[in-house]
Amino acid sequence: MKNLFVLLFLGVIGLYSVPLLSQTDITGSIVNASNEGVVYASVSLLETDLSFVNSAISSPEGNFKFIDVTAGTYLLRVDHMEYDTYTSAPITVASGNPVVIPTITLQSSINTLGEVVVTKKKPLIEVRADKLIYNVASSPSASGTNGLDLLKKSPGVTIDIDNSISILGKGNVQVYLNGVQSRLSGNDLTTFLQSLTSDIVNSIEIISNPSSKYDAEGTGGIINIRLKKNVSVGFNGNATSSFTKGLEFKSSNNVSLNFGSELIKTNIDITQSTDNEPEFFDDKKYQNDALLYLQSEELRVREGYNIGFGAESQLSDNHFVSFSARGILNDNESDLESTTNIYTLEPEELSEILFSESIAEGTSSNYIGNLNHFWNTSKTSTLSTNISAGIYDTERNTFQPNTYFEPDGSTVITTEDSSFDANTQIDLWSAKMDYEKEWEGVTLSTGAKYAHVITKNQFAFFNFENNEPIFDPTKSNDFNYTENVAAFYASINFKIGNSVVFNGGLRVENTDSRGQLLSEVDIENKDVKRNYTDYFPNVGMSFDHGEDHTWSINIGRRITRPNYQDLNPFESPTSQLVVWKGNPFLKPNYIMNYQASYTFQQKLIVTASYSKTTDFFARIVEIVEGNNTQIIPRNMEKSINYGISASFPIEVTKFWELVAYGDVNRQTFEGDVEGTIIDLDRILWNYQIQNNLKLPYDILMDVSYRQRSEWIWRGSVYIEGTQSLNFGIRKDFMDDRIQIRLTGVDILRTNSDYPYNSNYGGIDLQGTYTDDGRRFGIGVTFKFGDPKAKAKKTTKSALDEELNRI
Repeated sequence: MKNLFVLLFLGVIGLYSVPLLSQTDITGSIVNASNEGVVYASVSLLETDLSFVNSAISSPEGNFKFIDVTAGTYLLRVDHMEYDTYTSAPITVASGNPVVIPTITLQSSINTLGEVVVTKKKPLIEVRADKLIYNVASSPSASGTNGLDLLKKSPGVTIDIDNSISILGKGNVQVYLNGVQSRLSGNDLTTFLQSLTSDIVNSIEIISNPSSKYDAEGTGGIINIRLKKNVSVGFNGNATSSFTKGLEFKSSNNVSLNFGSELIKTNIDITQSTDNEPEFFDDKKYQNDALLYLQSEELRVREGYNIGFGAESQLSDNHFVSFSARGILNDNESDLESTTNIYTLEPEELSEILFSESIAEGTSSNYIGNLNHFWNTSKTSTLSTNISAGIYDTERNTFQPNTYFEPDGSTVITTEDSSFDANTQIDLWSAKMDYEKEWEGVTLSTGAKYAHVITKNQFAFFNFENNEPIFDPTKSNDFNYTENVAAFYASINFKIGNSVVFNGGLRVENTDSRGQLLSEVDIENKDVKRNYTDYFPNVGMSFDHGEDHTWSINIGRRITRPNYQDLNPFESPTSQLVVWKGNPFLKPNYIMNYQASYTFQQKLIVTASYSKTTDFFARIVEIVEGNNTQIIPRNMEKSINYGISASFPIEVTKFWELVAYGDVNRQTFEGDVEGTIIDLDRILWNYQIQNNLKLPYDILMDVSYRQRSEWIWRGSVYIEGTQSLNFGIRKDFMDDRIQIRLTGVDILRTNSDYPYNSNYGGIDLQGTYTDDGRRFGIGVTFKFGDPKAKAKKTTKSALDEELNRI
């Protein structure tokens, strides 16, 4: 049966991967009538309708190059103040076939060059050879939202109640910023994403099945968030302010400055943002012949600053260098109030009431620096070197008063107050080198990488006596974790005939780790060492039938290592009745991905996928004693996901474009987890319809609708489906120097309540989670400086993304 499925699968057509090698390079040279190289000529790569694709500046020798151009038909336009404008005949770019343009000779001009106007066309969703791109800047409704909200709007991406991210139903997704690892997960990743406002985000890249060139970390795939960056020669910038209101408010203010010369270009951006996030639970839990009825509400307040700097320079025709740095600083506060009514079931009557509160405050800081050197070693080979370093620090102080009352709600039975301080520091650095060599129809890529991470976690617990905190060494600990990952990869692409392209690669990674627990409690798992080597192959093939049809298939293996916090074996309370406990023996999980795709005219894209994850991470709720429970991460035997997805843009009229996306997946979770049998099976579906409208008076509007079926949370809980209707309106004034945006998210309030249920391991759970989903907002942007500054060539960073595993 399994073999039959694989055979059927390989015959199915599908989405994200498109052709594995539908990109190539275009090179050429420009001379004058005396056969001398023309320097600083502006070379524009245009589609046949004159839509802008990319630009370059000719070198002192008159050479130019466009890298990774998608297969298609293009025009070249060359502009220079001293010469007549040159426009080429149509140029056909075939998959994986480098194009060398015959030498272009410019004629001297005696006339003043008029203004060159090129229209940039950025669709909401772009399909590339290896990824799907959601262009945030093209969506008016994205204004005033943060990075987490933007992911919720991205096609194929879903976010659960824990803010865990999935792509096409697969979790353990790695998140990067401008191609650099975020190194965060859980609440830390949530805070990080919330500090990235839509005003500074340019696009979101979704890579569902990365090749061997990428780090093998992340069984669910990769999400890369690209921030806005100006690449023009001259000075310009913009100031943006956004405000949204639901039950609470969110706001952001941003200033971006850009200055570029022919030798170097620099940019700096500063963003201040404030988020107020309310959250509610109405939860009934049946266990040990008792009913625990919990009602809670929490308000989390975050105020942060996001500061970035970047510089790029073309040192010569063959050498490019770039440097970037970013600092993200946040102050966080939260207040959680909970009331738990505890009932006996035989007879059914209220026995006691627990009122608990969790008041927390803290700070977090994240600093990242990256240095990149790109060297064209010859016309057919390149070498890139990348070094990155980062520091992440977080401090959090929590006070938890707990009072038990008699059923009358006023007579105190006991009072148990406690507090704890939780601090984390992470130091990391990595170095990477990639080499690529091209022959006619063949491309060889190889590279190596080394990453070093040290994380130090301190947990200090205090009991209260006579309103004074007393340090409790038996509930306190330090946990230090060190990890070194060394990797090497090699891949080859070659063309067979005119239409078939084969891709194959292998990545080898060695992981050496050590987790050390320092505690006065005598437990077994105080020092856990691991060293293992894994192999991650990736193979694929594509068939390009002219301009209309493309088929491709690929197979790859990936890994997800446990988060650092999940490995800490000590307990930390989330309330008087619930504790979190790590698992130092949590094993990595592995996934095999099978994916097949079909593309029609680079518009209709259909994808079929099958994946099997072994040792799946599940967060299990277990009864420990009486009415107390613990949440602990454990390895589940396996999770299987298979389904199909499709995306299609439709130009309904000249003023109305519709983009439709949908996917259907079947998920199964199976395993014997410490004697608890879990066997879940669900068909999940999700679709999104985006309408882009050009209204009178140059008003742009988008209206989107998204619906999601029932889904599975934490591998063991069913969540009912939701739907949402969103809109955005945008209007430019004063020659596009001022832009005003109005937005509405979940305007019918159908995506704010999440009913859930579960029944396993002696726990029957049902309840409703509610967030602040319905929001309305306004945003204003003012552009200053020279908006028509000459475009400068953008250097391409080869820095690969790191892990995302704090």
